Amino acid sequence: MLSSPTTKDFTNIMLFLVKQIDPNLIKGFGKIEEEVPQLYKRLRYPFAISKSNLTAVGSPHTWPAILAALCWAVELLNYSERAEAAQQEPSDERAGAEAQFFRYVSTSYRHFMAGDDEMCEAVDGEKAAEFEARAAEVQAHTDRLTAANEALRAEIDALRRAPSPLVAASSKLAETQDDKEKFLKLLDNLATQKAALQRKVTERQADVAAQKQDLEAVTAENEELRARIAVQTVHPADVVRMNQDRSKHEAALRTLCQQREGAEEKATQAEAAVESSLDELDSQLVEYHARADRLQLIPASAKRAEGVAFEVSLDRTAGTAGTMINVDLKGIIKPALQRIKDHYAARARELSEEELSLEEKRDAAAELVAERNEENAHAEAQVKELEAQYRSGKEVLEARVAAALAQVEGIAAEVSTLRGACAAGVLESEERYRGLQAEYEELQRACELENAALHRDLAAALEAVLNHKMAIQAKLKSTADRLDHVVDEVGRAPLPGVPQPVA
Repeated sequence: MLSSPTTKDFTNIMLFLVKQIDPNLIKGFGKIEEEVPQLYKRLRYPFAISKSNLTAVGSPHTWPAILAALCWAVELLNYSERAEAAQQEPSDERAGAEAQFFRYVSTSYRHFMAGDDEMCEAVDGEKAAEFEARAAEVQAHTDRLTAANEALRAEIDALRRAPSPLVAASSKLAETQDDKEKFLKLLDNLATQKAALQRKVTERQADVAAQKQDLEAVTAENEELRARIAVQTVHPADVVRMNQDRSKHEAALRTLCQQREGAEEKATQAEAAVESSLDELDSQLVEYHARADRLQLIPASAKRAEGVAFEVSLDRTAGTAGTMINVDLKGIIKPALQRIKDHYAARARELSEEELSLEEKRDAAAELVAERNEENAHAEAQVKELEAQYRSGKEVLEARVAAALAQVEGIAAEVSTLRGACAAGVLESEERYRGLQAEYEELQRACELENAALHRDLAAALEAVLNHKMAIQAKLKSTADRLDHVVDEVGRAPLPGVPQPVA
């Protein structure tokens, strides 16, 4: 459609663009060839668009210029849309503040040029209220920050006055060391007690085994005797003797059973004592692990473990005291704890030295503050003297300002008088200008109509001349053809008195 549009297509395109520019223009929009040049002139289009070009829009010699004007209008609308979007949504806070201030200045200046002092004062008052509200917000934010800073300073002072965490950790470490020493002593005592009990149990088991062997020997002997008795002839004296031997053996057997029961009871009591000792040791190991965890000593990858495995496990089934614990307490655990203790003791000394240096700096700062307080007192005295001078100068200045205000009021009255006279002259000039503008537009419209009529008449005349030329050419051609035909006929016709050749 844009390669060779019709007048209707151009009208639809133009009406759409006019709606985008201002929808109110459609209401009074007349003929395209009359309204479009005026619209582009009001839009400050740099080239003139004649009405004659709009009568034949799709012709090759008029369409490029009109298409360029349409492209210019589209670019103008795109720019206006982006400018409004940028004005509504500023890129940052500074740009938004500058845009608001620019709108305030433009509005105030427009009212000032119109002579509307009340609107100027209203706009100034609104902007001043906005500035005061913004200043109040900034002051409130500043007060909140100041309060937060004071709270943080108070918290820092409280933390500085509070006891050092290193002292508490050192005391806990010392307590843990004492508990550890107690655990080690207890482990040694339990291991010794367990070894003694194991020796007693081994002795009792050996006694029980020996007594079992004796019992088995006696039982075998009894069986042998029964067999012998079964094959022998029993005499009364032998029966009496065997009953006596049997009574002796039964008494010995009862004695051995009582001794066995006593030994088993002692072994059971010893095992119970060992189990209770092991249970107590387990509870102490649990407490040890809890404290080691609080001190970040376990596992081996903990902060203060330094790669040493401080975890202790108890093997109840071990045969000796050395194999009951999985680590070497005296060779590994104790030296590692001693190194940690020495390290934190050195750190405590460094912190105490740093605390002394900070106290010295605090004393120096206190002396400096005292000096600054004296300087502030001297400065306050100077400020009071300057305030007295300021008050005296202010009274003189207020008197001068009052005189200047009186002079300004007189000048303002004179200016208002002159502004009224100038306003009347400006209104008259504007009315005259509008009249001349209307006459100019009417003359221009008449000239454009006359030019269009001349173009149409010239085109019609050219078309008539062209048609007349074509008609004359056709007549000349037909005449030449007839003349050639006549010449041919005359050439073929026999001349009078000239004999004709015989065929």
